[in-house]
Amino acid sequence: MNTQQRMDLKKSRNVLIQSNDPRFNFTLHQEEDIDQFQKLPEIIHCNQYDYSFKKDDGDDTHLPTITSFSLLASSQNMEDLEEWYRQKYPRLPEEYYGVMARYTTGQKITKKEAKNKIKKFKKNKDTEPPVGFKILKGDFKLTFN
Repeated sequence: MNTQQRMDLKKSRNVLIQSNDPRFNFTLHQEEDIDQFQKLPEIIHCNQYDYSFKKDDGDDTHLPTITSFSLLASSQNMEDLEEWYRQKYPRLPEEYYGVMARYTTGQKITKKEAKNKIKKFKKNKDTEPPVGFKILKGDFKLTFN
């Protein structure tokens, strides 16, 4: 470390030291900043940013639709999109991720398509049920309020 870098370190209010392993990251603060640590702004790493892009321009009654970059990057493949929803919403049931991925890409399941998929599944018992469907057997009672 040369003299100029030492002088810059003395002038700075805090020093962030980042390693390849996040467990070894640490910061050096001046003494008066340590007392005010709870009031200092939180520093967010660049990897945590998720920029958004305009999907359309909108109109007089609706704002433009925006989509996050991570969603756009994973929308090329249905499995990647399902994984994106799995990481974003970990508490949802497993069946929802496929349905949400299909809806996002515009591949909505129509009533006719759903019936055809169920027919194909009933003919060939060795296959898995269609994405988003769960077939239950037994007697059920359905009431509407």
